[in-house]
Amino acid sequence: MPFLVARSGQALDDFARWVAPRRPLAWVLSMLEYLAMSTTVREELLWGFAQTEDPEILARRQRILEVLLSVSPQVEERLVEKGRSEGLLEGRLAEARAALRRVLARRQLPLGPEDDARIEACDDLGVVERWHDQAVTAASTAEALR
Repeated sequence: MPFLVARSGQALDDFARWVAPRRPLAWVLSMLEYLAMSTTVREELLWGFAQTEDPEILARRQRILEVLLSVSPQVEERLVEKGRSEGLLEGRLAEARAALRRVLARRQLPLGPEDDARIEACDDLGVVERWHDQAVTAASTAEALR
């Protein structure tokens, strides 16, 4: 790859797009790791790896990911922490949605299919909690979910 170091800017981006489907995965990953191409092209090439359902390729990618994570423990730690926090958030959202539905039911405020779908689709904990607070005193379901 020494000749690539002399390339930069649009020339490097064009070359990277051209060469990626023609070289082995390890070679392309090495190019992505060492060359200063544009962020747009780097992301485009990285996302290009996701376009297969071939079990052999997926197994190789899994192994590559395992090796990369083993040499980057900080990244692995961040991913594990992210998974934990997302799992906790999903749990809190599920509890908040259930509490909102209980309040609406206890207050005998009808919950139509559209309203229920809206509650289920909301992934903002603050909004669901606000709806819950409003449901305590609201005169209608529409007022609670505004």
